[in-house]
Amino acid sequence: MKVFYFGFVVLFFSACSLISPSQTLPANKYFSISLNDFALPKTQHKEITIIVALPKGLAYTNEIFYKKDNIVNAYAYHFWKENPALMIKNFLEFHLQNLGIFKAVLNQDSLASADYILESKVDVLEQDFSNELHSKIKFGINLNLVQINTKKLIANKYFYYEKELNDNNPQILIQNYDDIFASFAKDFRAWVDKNLE
Repeated sequence: MKVFYFGFVVLFFSACSLISPSQTLPANKYFSISLNDFALPKTQHKEITIIVALPKGLAYTNEIFYKKDNIVNAYAYHFWKENPALMIKNFLEFHLQNLGIFKAVLNQDSLASADYILESKVDVLEQDFSNELHSKIKFGINLNLVQINTKKLIANKYFYYEKELNDNNPQILIQNYDDIFASFAKDFRAWVDKNLE
């Protein structure tokens, strides 16, 4: 029995050493959306406040999703630095604050009263492969600007962006997501400015 047990232990440890030190798994990489400010004409500062609600419609995970043959999967070694819903909320807050028309951009849990709330629902945030090399990245978000006191919908808009990729390098993917979010930031800021004139 001791021989059998010893043989099992030797077999177990030898199986663990089948992967040589040169055969390590790839390191995990983490990415985030770039928060760049844009030079836009300064608008008049108003004495209004706004809350940005956490975007709906996203799974509570930091996985980067892709679709191939109509099946949604997630990358094994590439992740968002934080949950995409939190990244998008931070993105919206950053651009509202830098727009300069609000007295304050409040947190969802703030005890201060707000004049407006920005609600959002992300429809799509994924990479869609047509073959091994070519893909499209897609981002779609619906925004509602609501006046809190009257519960009146001030404005609603669906923003949708897609971009073709001819390379499946993760750095290229994130760079193109940054381009899409830069376009969204400009459109979003113009939309908010127009609806709060």
